[in-house]
Amino acid sequence: MNSSSILAAPAPAPVELVARIPDPGQCVSIFKFDRGTYNGVFDQACVNLVENCRFAVADANSTDIWSFKTCVAAATCQGAGLLVDMVQCTPSLNVPGNTGANVPEGPQTNSLNYNTAPGNKVVVPSPNRTIDFVFGALSDIDTSSWPDVNNVINNWWTSIKDWTATGETVPYLNFNDWLRFSDS
Repeated sequence: MNSSSILAAPAPAPVELVARIPDPGQCVSIFKFDRGTYNGVFDQACVNLVENCRFAVADANSTDIWSFKTCVAAATCQGAGLLVDMVQCTPSLNVPGNTGANVPEGPQTNSLNYNTAPGNKVVVPSPNRTIDFVFGALSDIDTSSWPDVNNVINNWWTSIKDWTATGETVPYLNFNDWLRFSDS
């Protein structure tokens, strides 16, 4: 055997995680027209989850958006891709010089933290678990706005279920993929 044929290929270069901060005009547009609206339906409770998520991540100077319960809940009502953009547009009030949260693009985000996942640690959302998780996250932030349960099921939950195509329950890995890759 020729010695040149058994040489190992060089290791690939590490992927650099980059947080893309949308330009200011794009940020203004996102907040003015899209915040709290999913599939054309506005919900004030969703705005409250989004706002809590944005500032919690920015003020913690975190890159791990899916370790925040309100961010996972906000993704269900806002869409994961747009929520990441909103968080990237959010400067920290507590971290001098921070012009936007350092959250990377969706596919580069960390996986969903098991301790944050709605439902149990093996199977995440089902219609009832999604309702319980969203209402629990809203209770945690002491909101006065509550979503219509039919909107939670028919709009938010159905969008996740349709994207994952796993039936009436969504396993952890599929829900994690929805958060990171759906760009919903």
